[in-house]
Formats: sequence, structure tokens, C-alpha cells
Amino acid sequence: MDFIQYLQNWTKADINQGKWMIGIAILIILPICILFIQTSNSLQKGMLIPLCLLLLMNISYGSYLLISKSKHVEQTSKSFQLKPKETTENEVAKIKADDKSYTMTKYAWAGLLILSVICFFIFNKDYFRGLSLGFAIMFMGMLVIDVFLHHSLKLYLLNVIK
Repeated sequence: MDFIQYLQNWTKADINQGKWMIGIAILIILPICILFIQTSNSLQKGMLIPLCLLLLMNISYGSYLLISKSKHVEQTSKSFQLKPKETTENEVAKIKADDKSYTMTKYAWAGLLILSVICFFIFNKDYFRGLSLGFAIMFMGMLVIDVFLHHSLKLYLLNVIK
């Protein structure tokens, strides 16, 4: 395969993940948020804020992936036809920067997840326990998203560097 095919495969993977993110947000997280709004349970009320944040992050970042990735593949393909070596070098530099960014955010999400779990056991009030549990779910969701995005980026990087 050539550079453009690798780029298209990576773009398809990110676009599919964006679709999954939006689908999960609408089909799973949104109904849970609606149920938690209607409850009088303080643990569930505490979970509401982080779950709504996760809903917004999934929808916004999933939409961003859907919109930006198709534009990126078009622009990079056109640039590759004019200046193949320069485009490949620029793309490798961008991929390496993204790889470093994904590595850092994975550690951040994992650290915040551990902190949230610890807070769950420290707090005595149900609302704050729910808040820490909700943040643990949110950070776990963000960690999973970044792990999948990073995995497809690593495959792309390995193929482009060859």
C-alpha cells in the first residue's frame, strides 16, 4: 500500500470511532442522564454532572472526528500529489506530535480515574460519592477513547515510517 491508502485507512478508523462515540452517547449515556435527572437518589444525582460532561465530550469530539478527518484526507491527498516528500515529512511530524499527546492524555485520564476511585472511598455523603463515581466513569470513558485513537494512530505511524 502507498501513503494515501494508509492515510485513508487511518481516517476511516477515526471516522468510525467518531460514529461509535456519537452512537454510544445518544443510545446509552443520554438515557442514563435522563433517568438520573428524574431520580431523587443523591448518589445518582452526584453522577449526573460527570455523565453529562461525558455525553457532551463524546458528541462534540465524535462530531469533530467526523468533520475534520474527511477534510484532512482531502487536503493531504492534494498536497501529496504536488509535493510527496514534503507532505510525508509533515505528516510524520504531525503524527509523532499526536502520538506524544495521546500518551500524555492516557496517563492523565488514568491518574484522574485512580484519584476518583480513591475519593469514592474517602467521601461519606452519597452525593459526593456519586460525583466521584461519575468522574471515574467519565475518565474511564475518555481513557478508552484515547486508547483506541492512539492504537489506530500507531498503526498509521508504523506504516508511514516504513
